[in-house]
Amino acid sequence: MFGIFKRRRGDELAEIEAEITAFGEELARLPLDPDEHGADLDLMADYGRALDAYEQAKLDILGDRDRGDAADVLRSIDRGRRALARAEAALSGRPLCFFDPRHGPSVDCVAWAPPGGAPRDVHVCAADAIRLTEGLPPIATGVRPETRPERPRDTGDTRRPREPKQAPRPPRPARRPGPFKVAPPNLGKKHHVKGRGDGEALLQRPAWDIPSLVIVRLHGSGRIEHVQQGKAVRLAKEPGPFRIVQPLSLRTDWPVQLRITCTGTWSAWLQAGDTVPVIDRTIASRGPFICRYVGGAARIQMQHREGGRYSVTELTPEFHQGPHVLSGKGISSAEGEVAGSVFLHVEAKGEWVMRVT
Repeated sequence: MFGIFKRRRGDELAEIEAEITAFGEELARLPLDPDEHGADLDLMADYGRALDAYEQAKLDILGDRDRGDAADVLRSIDRGRRALARAEAALSGRPLCFFDPRHGPSVDCVAWAPPGGAPRDVHVCAADAIRLTEGLPPIATGVRPETRPERPRDTGDTRRPREPKQAPRPPRPARRPGPFKVAPPNLGKKHHVKGRGDGEALLQRPAWDIPSLVIVRLHGSGRIEHVQQGKAVRLAKEPGPFRIVQPLSLRTDWPVQLRITCTGTWSAWLQAGDTVPVIDRTIASRGPFICRYVGGAARIQMQHREGGRYSVTELTPEFHQGPHVLSGKGISSAEGEVAGSVFLHVEAKGEWVMRVT
């Protein structure tokens, strides 16, 4: 008898572990590009919540003996799936299913009326669209829609009430490009140079009296060299599109001369140091990056999702190299600490997510 109960508990936990694995695979399939979508703060926040829920579920399952013990795991998965559904809807540009956000983005708009209510058009997922077309109720999930039409008053008039006109939905605001993806507006030719193939960028000293950044994006394989006093120092060389983000202190030798070899187009520009993004709780990108943390002592956690080495280093307010924070290699995670507000210089080649706790 005890053996039967033990096997049953084992089967229950195996099912929950399978749910965690399936949720992790759904996260991996999300077509999110940190370079393209990093400026959409709501999207990145939902993505961060989904990742946090996945990691929490993996931690909470440890030591559980049966499904009752794993209730917190199931809550974490449910919370993560809701965040993932919102992220998927934002990426697709389609609203979530009216009947339950966990159904994901809508695929159709169909007529539906609650019991005793007036019909209206609602956005629904594929499964609910089929059910409503066949005269069946939507999938029962225990989650009520956020809004329901009010039941019309009985006035003795048997005519069908006229539906009020709904105001057109405002257009979804265009997403801003991610940090360091395009040059800031109003940069002159002295501070922003474009080219194709092999070329040279000569960036003059900007007017601002604060440290700067130099960003170079290559839309093809190539090499970037910094020429100083006639000597060329290679900054990067990659077999595909890539970028560099380098801090420049006030003591930088001007002009900054870059020698570029590229199979496609390229762009090089300067940015003022106070334009770097501020990390609130989570920030994600690909490759090198500079951001700023504002607050007290905190832990910095970084999850790297591709091959190659990565590191995070503090920058002084003058953009000189400061203390080492963390480092790692390949698909892994690393942690470090900062004493307070600081600029953080990320050096990496692959996709990564950084959190402050």
